[in-house]
Amino acid sequence: MNINKLLEKKDWHYDVYQENNNIILSVPIPKPAPGFDVIYTLNEYEKEKYLQIGIKALEERIQDMNVNYYDYQMNSWR
Repeated sequence: MNINKLLEKKDWHYDVYQENNNIILSVPIPKPAPGFDVIYTLNEYEKEKYLQIGIKALEERIQDMNVNYYDYQMNSWR
């Protein structure tokens, strides 16, 4: 059973949530149609930095997810 705990959210920019011992970043992208949530599980270094300084630690990752979304897990909005 997975328990998701929302840690942080900025509508239409990102969601950060905890699932078990992982921190997961979700970035919504409207294109390609019908739109997707791009999903990434933080590695240990990213997780530590996020816990220390917050979302600022993930700015480059979020930018990469918006540009190179095919390199990540994608969940369709349909």
